[in-house]
Amino acid sequence: MHVRLVPLLLVLLGPVACQRGSDAEVLEHHGKWESGYGAKFYNVVGRLKNDTAHPLAYVKLRIDAIDKAGTVVASTETFNESAEVLGVPDVDGWALLAQGKIKQLPPGGEERFRGSFLDEETPPFESYRVTVAEAPAAK
Repeated sequence: MHVRLVPLLLVLLGPVACQRGSDAEVLEHHGKWESGYGAKFYNVVGRLKNDTAHPLAYVKLRIDAIDKAGTVVASTETFNESAEVLGVPDVDGWALLAQGKIKQLPPGGEERFRGSFLDEETPPFESYRVTVAEAPAAK
């Protein structure tokens, strides 16, 4: 009897646990193929919002490219506009964050974000999804 109850509780509680989500919400996003600087890339741009009563240090997002079978074929991570430097390989963005040189996202504040996939490095895909990976409170 207890064995049957555990899966039932997981089914009932699972969606509730997943609904809490993150401290940031993706409000909108749009993606399209573009070209520039001799490269073709799929560019995703959007807006997000701090859904808390406290400032966020940054918002890290994950963009997954999904093929027609529903399989993730490529992923990229990006940050809210003010914290984009955290994703730049040749800059120590984390030191800038520790020094307070990256603008915090205030409670209720909104910002843009962007991320892209290079055509030559990405398998064919039909759609994409954007999820919030991290949204830590500012210290």
